[in-house]
Amino acid sequence: MVKTWTEGVILKKVRSEQVYDAKVFKVSKVTLDRNGEEVIHSVINSPGTICVLPITQNGKILLEKQYRTPADRLLIEIPAGKMEKGEAPEVTMLRELEEETGFKAIRYKKCYEAFTSCGCLDEYLHYFVAKVEKIQEKDRKLFPDTHEDIELFEVTVEEALKLVENWEIVDAKTIMMINAYSARQIGL
Repeated sequence: MVKTWTEGVILKKVRSEQVYDAKVFKVSKVTLDRNGEEVIHSVINSPGTICVLPITQNGKILLEKQYRTPADRLLIEIPAGKMEKGEAPEVTMLRELEEETGFKAIRYKKCYEAFTSCGCLDEYLHYFVAKVEKIQEKDRKLFPDTHEDIELFEVTVEEALKLVENWEIVDAKTIMMINAYSARQIGL
């Protein structure tokens, strides 16, 4: 039972039923009791995700450009990905970093945890910053999924801030991490 900010209003989850199962998420119909009144909400269920701001040995930020279907355009982002069932966020971060970039973390730190859009989505995002180095091709074991076309490029912090300022980066997690890093709120 949850008491809300409105005095006297009590919300209680009555039931949740899955109504759709997609490859990367599920959708649930959630029924709440609000002081005796039935309220229905739809929730997109996510297994949890990570993102990582990769900093190369020469101090540059490693970014990705890839097509994103919901935005229907190419977006510039930091590496990110879905957690596998039972997988720790750190393990997901290391896996996604190698899969998407061919780099490995020499050192890393968890910076934040947060809901991405809690009005309709239960996705909980784990934010990391990592000092990275390129994996020798002979040692690389993980590669992008066959449907992922990722273009990598490196930028200075100043160049990254300019991409944000010019609205060339419009991905919220990427904007947040670039700004936090440039303001020295996060680091290694």
